[in-house]
This record gives sequence, structure tokens and C-alpha cells, in this order.
Amino acid sequence: MMIKQFFNVGFFAGMALFAASCSSDSNNPTLSTTSYIVGVGVTSNGATTNYAVKASDLMTGKITPIGNGLTLAGYRDFSQGNNTIFAVGGLGEVNVNGITQDASGQLLISGSATFDRSADDIQQVDNTQMLALEYPSKANGSNARWYFVDIASKAITKNLSTPLAPLVAGGDNPVYSGMVVRGSQLFVSNLHFDASYNTNHTDTNYVAVYTYPEIKFEKLITDTRTGPTGAWQTKNGLFKAESGDIYAMSSSNISNGYSKSTKPGGFLRIKSGETAFDQSYFFNTDKLGGKISHIKYVGNGLVFATISTITTQTADDRWGDKSLKMAIIDVVNQKITDVKPETGTAASLIHNGNGGRSFPVLVDGTKVYYPITGSDGSTFIYQIDVSTAVAKKGAEVQASFVGGLFKVQ
Repeated sequence: MMIKQFFNVGFFAGMALFAASCSSDSNNPTLSTTSYIVGVGVTSNGATTNYAVKASDLMTGKITPIGNGLTLAGYRDFSQGNNTIFAVGGLGEVNVNGITQDASGQLLISGSATFDRSADDIQQVDNTQMLALEYPSKANGSNARWYFVDIASKAITKNLSTPLAPLVAGGDNPVYSGMVVRGSQLFVSNLHFDASYNTNHTDTNYVAVYTYPEIKFEKLITDTRTGPTGAWQTKNGLFKAESGDIYAMSSSNISNGYSKSTKPGGFLRIKSGETAFDQSYFFNTDKLGGKISHIKYVGNGLVFATISTITTQTADDRWGDKSLKMAIIDVVNQKITDVKPETGTAASLIHNGNGGRSFPVLVDGTKVYYPITGSDGSTFIYQIDVSTAVAKKGAEVQASFVGGLFKVQ
């Protein structure tokens, strides 16, 4: 699989076996008003085991799956619905497990949904429901599957199907990169791979519009000022602002899986109430800060992002997701502010990402929490003050990588 993880294999050689042997029903911390759940992966001898770990603090001490980890089967990505963390199976794992706390504060799998194939994503769409989607490969059919999942019971309440045909470009199937529900419509962004994972269609941005909640295809909107929205498996190409405006982030980033880059990276906008790209708005981020790798909407027009510091990306950089800096982006006023450390130099914050998986960021008011793995393999959570763009080093995470970071009550 073309995903590069960055870790210290030696440090974790014995930890995975020890964590897996710990009882998941006797070693969790006691319940507190606010807790954090961290999805982590521990890699040893070429195999990765995923865990959900509970923490009471993100800024001090160590967070470890040793004696405190709920073991998860197979590859996992993570999403949140209310106070449930959904561990999304991938690479052949078809279960989505709901992780909650019991009365004593212990983590447990409180329910599961099973799909026909691995889900591409699952997102909360209202107070009670998650929406999951699944795109097939050409060998597995010609219809996308949509699943409504009840957050409380974790049961599939509705299963829908839509044809992929309107999304195909030049014979290449769509690859999901983000979705947003706005009122009675669902917006879904896609890029395209051919059978050899080449991205042949990098000169156009594609967003499909569906009715919601019926999930009936309405139209495909395109724009040639940028390439496609998002990147392979990053799942965060689209976001909705408080105004109702939807923003589409185009990375055009070889380091995030594109085989070529033919258009500048940047943001496009779909104004509130509209189903077309706003021709009066284009934020060319290449000119101000480089090619964006990952984003998380913070609020009030501000976005937390990681941006490639590689000036000219080549085929050798493909899938690398490397040499990233952190930044706060103002999509309304079109400004990019690099994040600086509380102490030390900006170079100390340059890091490698986790490849094709969701962006493990927690937004809590005016603070953002984000894990960085250094060149020595050590991972620390950083607290970024959005108003000052200053990062403060916090707790150490004893894992090969962090796949999700969440706050629960």
C-alpha cells in the first residue's frame, strides 16, 4: 500500500504485544467530566495494531496504549458523532465500531455497523445520525453505497445506492475526498485514479451535488482554475462556514498522491444557496504559502492546515506527505500565517504527516491540538493558539502514529 508511516520501530518492538495482552475492561482511568480519546497505531515488525486510548490531559505526561488501550481489529481511521468515536475499518476491514465510555469511564465497543465493503468515510450529519459512503473499484461494481447509521445504537437505518457513471472522468473512477451537507443538499468532492494510480485529470475541480437525505444525483459542478479538491484518503477537501458558504481546498500536491500537478493549489467557494463555484473568488495558496496537504476548519473563516515546504515536488516525493509546516489560513481575507513554536525555531515544527488518512486534529474553542512525530520517532501533541499562531509542546504519545484525537464528555 502506498502510504508512508514514520516511526521508531525499535522503541515499539515489544509494546504492541504488551498492550494487546492488557485487559480492556480493567485498566482504564475513572470517568471524569471531560476526557480525550486518542486513536493510535503501533507498528512492530512491519505490522500495525490500532488502539483507542483514553487520556485526561493532552498537555502533560505520557499517553500510552500500555494498560490503557482498547485493541481494534485491522486498519482504522476515526470520526466522531456526539460522544461516540467511530473506528472506521479500511483495507478490507468492513466494520465500523462505536467506541464509548461505560459508567466507570472504561472504553468499550458499544456497537458496530457492517458494510458491504470498507467505508471511504463516515461523518456526523445531524444530532442523531452518521452518513457513510463506499465507492467500489471497477471490479466491484458501478454504484456508490450510502449508509445512514444511528449514533446511539450504531445500527444502519438506511442503505442507498447511486450510480458512479456521472462522476467518471475519461474512464477513470472517482476517488472520494470530502463531503458536506447543507440544508437539502449533499456536496461530495472527488479526484480520479486510473488502474495504475495515475491522476490523469488534474486540470479540473469536481464536486457532485445530491439531494439530501434522499441522495439523488442532481449535477456535477466543475471549475478549471484549480485541480481536484482534496487528496487520496485525506477526506477533508470540503468544509462549510457559518455563513453557509462551502469551500473546496485543492492541494494539487504530488506528496499527497497526485502523479502530476498542472494547476495551482487553492480554495474555491460555493456561496450559500448556490450550486456553482463563485467566479469572483479564488484563493491561490501557491502564491502565499505553498501546497496545502491537510486542513481542519476552526471557525470564523479560519482553517488550521499543514503545508508542504518542498518548493518543487517530483515523482520521488509522491505519497511522502513529508516536510510539512503548520499554518493558520484566513479564507475570507486570503491570508496565511505560519505557526511558530513557543520556544525554539520554526524549523523544529517541520514534520512528516501520516499519509492517506484523516487529519488527526482536535479543535477546542480557540485552541487546536495536533500530534507531531519528530525525526527521532517521538510523538508529542502540540497546542496551537489560533489567535497568535503559537504552538506549545504538550503530552508525549507512545505510539508510531496518531490517527485521531477527540474530546468527549
